[in-house]
Amino acid sequence: MTTARELSVDSPFEAARTPLEASVARILAEVLEIDRFGRTDSFYDFGGTSLQAIRVCARIEAETGRRVQPGWLLEHDVLADFAARVEASDAG
Repeated sequence: MTTARELSVDSPFEAARTPLEASVARILAEVLEIDRFGRTDSFYDFGGTSLQAIRVCARIEAETGRRVQPGWLLEHDVLADFAARVEASDAG
């Protein structure tokens, strides 16, 4: 099974597929000061730091009302994986 991280190295830009992914991608691009962030892109590949992870999560919480822990982004650094983790938090 290929993970999103493995795809990000060799794949072209892949746009977000869900509204949540689109919101998170926009926030990541703004915080990282880049043009765009794709669903297979890694937070670390763009120089993401723990302080930026805190900023990203605070903005997601402010915009969506979802509780998001910075550790989730540090553990699930690829957009598709991180968005899935955030989505799963709503389930329980």
